[in-house]
Amino acid sequence: MQWTPKFQYATRTDTGMKRQNNEDSYCITLCPEDTQWFNRGHLFAIADGMGGHEVGELASKTAIDTLPHVFYKSGREHPSEALLEAMTEANRAIYDIGTKNRDFKRMGTTCSSLVMYADGFIVGHAGDSRIYRVREERVDQLTFDHTVAWEQKLRKHHDQSLVDVDPEKYGHVLTRCLGPEAHVKIDVEGPFEYQPGDVFIVCSDGLTKYVSDVEIGTYGKYLPPSDAARLLVNLANLRGGADNCTVIVVRVSKQDGSTTLPATVEYVVPPMNTRRIQLALFLGTLAAGIGAGVLSYYQWAVPAALLGVLAVFFLISSYLTSRQRQRFASGEFEMAEDGSSTIFFRPYRTAAIRLNAASAEKLGEAAARLSNTAEAANWKCDWNAFHAKQEQAINATHERKYRQAILEWSRAIDLLFTGIPR
Repeated sequence: MQWTPKFQYATRTDTGMKRQNNEDSYCITLCPEDTQWFNRGHLFAIADGMGGHEVGELASKTAIDTLPHVFYKSGREHPSEALLEAMTEANRAIYDIGTKNRDFKRMGTTCSSLVMYADGFIVGHAGDSRIYRVREERVDQLTFDHTVAWEQKLRKHHDQSLVDVDPEKYGHVLTRCLGPEAHVKIDVEGPFEYQPGDVFIVCSDGLTKYVSDVEIGTYGKYLPPSDAARLLVNLANLRGGADNCTVIVVRVSKQDGSTTLPATVEYVVPPMNTRRIQLALFLGTLAAGIGAGVLSYYQWAVPAALLGVLAVFFLISSYLTSRQRQRFASGEFEMAEDGSSTIFFRPYRTAAIRLNAASAEKLGEAAARLSNTAEAANWKCDWNAFHAKQEQAINATHERKYRQAILEWSRAIDLLFTGIPR
């Protein structure tokens, strides 16, 4: 890295609206020493336990207790190797507990880990908890859901004769997680470059069941980490909250706190109109070919040869551009709404985000519905503070200050949630 990064981060975890216990666990572990910044880095992780009640809690807690301890004590030189060792050891620890106690047999947990260190970021993953990255006006899912639905989608990419499975039915049926088996394949990817302005969201599926990628990206980008984490969890609860929900938001900035993006962007293809490029290449090939023919007629061999070479170059470039378009169309790359793409093999996902009046109005509608419920149920809310935030949000929307509007609406919603009787 050519600049010194600074990280702002926040987390929020909640049992949800229907459960009595929280089977999610998380850790935010910063480098114990400055020297470890270069060979270890900061660790952010979420584990979502399964097995019911105490079993799920024990599985996720075991993973989160084991992970940072092994990661920072590991003798492995590279942080990606240390992360793989730590997650492997977490799997072994959970499996051992399950084999020694009949009540805990085949207990398990998802685990998504994000390492931020001097040379970039690393992702470690098993299960269907997710890690997102927000960069400029797009949100990218960096993890593959280890579920029946996603695995089938991957197989269908290679064999079109396969049929799709019902995502509602199989979207959360895990094919891989920590604990049930003695050995598990763990996805470790990176390091990849991070940039000032990048925002990373690590979350359990209690969020993604209810909140879209676009919403996650928009609120993660345009709200401070603490407000973003609170709003995302509140929205999940507002829309049903049938599961535990945990969110970690990490924002990257320079040492002075600025988040100006540099000119270079890693593994991102800029938006382009391939049809125009193909037309330009075709015309270039045609002009070079005609020029070569004319010069050859007048026996100017060297210029004719140079134009011939140029014509071949244009022809090859046109073919490669056409091939790239076909690869997008076939689904080898995931195409975003704005025409750009992250070079990730499908079904890793990407979406365009945009802050506008609709973003603010959507939160305003959610706040209105929640306030009606709160009044009808006589929640003990700070109504003066809520109405003040409501007025500020409406005024900001009228003035087209949409970032301020969603901030005020998010805080208004949080004021209402603090009054829920639990």
